[in-house]
Amino acid sequence: MPQDLQQEVISMREWLAKEPHLPKDIDDFMLEKFLHSCYGSLERTKKCIERFCSTRSLMSEIYSLRDPISPNIKTAFSITNVSTHEAGEDEILIHQFEDPSLEKFQFYDILKSFSLQADMWLMEQKFLPEGHIIILDMKNYSLRMVSKINIFFVREFFMYLLEGLPVRVKQIYAINAPSFYDKLFALVKPVLPSEICNIIRFLPDSQSLYKHIDRKYLPSEYGGEAESIKAQHKGWVEQIQEQRSRFLNDNLWKADLKKKSKNNSFENAMNGSFKTLCID
Repeated sequence: MPQDLQQEVISMREWLAKEPHLPKDIDDFMLEKFLHSCYGSLERTKKCIERFCSTRSLMSEIYSLRDPISPNIKTAFSITNVSTHEAGEDEILIHQFEDPSLEKFQFYDILKSFSLQADMWLMEQKFLPEGHIIILDMKNYSLRMVSKINIFFVREFFMYLLEGLPVRVKQIYAINAPSFYDKLFALVKPVLPSEICNIIRFLPDSQSLYKHIDRKYLPSEYGGEAESIKAQHKGWVEQIQEQRSRFLNDNLWKADLKKKSKNNSFENAMNGSFKTLCID
């Protein structure tokens, strides 16, 4: 990884200027994040940004009508918790779901709320970690969720998170895994690359994390010393609502696919992208 990314950022800025379909509202720090996640490789960074911007245009179900103070988004925020925690050179990303009755659960609204928090993370989080450790808390998951979700969209969204966001996925821990987790996992496992399946671990409770992550890096809800998940989530939501005007822009970081060269189709640009996916 180059110590000084200034020249690489300039190169990426020149590349963006020559691509009429790509947005011009990506700032230099975001370019640094993309370059960092791709270990400084310009070609891999271009593919990652291409995926990032094009998928946001294709997934109109979650990247449009994202008013953070609308009733549906506020409800989604109220039944989820998202937080990030530094863990030495790594960064922990946590997602919780808090609606066991599923009375307030709306599939696309949940993904919209997550997309807003991911965007805020891109704008505000200055830490450039060596790797990302994802913790998915399955405490309130149930088989009834299956009838309320679009499993094909889940697969595409998951692939987008791995291929399009500037993250270095090191490990995925699914904690508080219910007895039927294998049935849920079986729905998506066939379409995931083996590299991803190999880094997913299902753990029975949060205490099981202590064997893999130093307890001091975990949030207070999991018996650790880091900031509370709920407290941080509340702060993220307040920040998002304060910057509401940015998120009312449905074209934020989106590619204009109508302007894309026929010789540089989205499919061609993404061909083989998982062969270069960074998995630590």
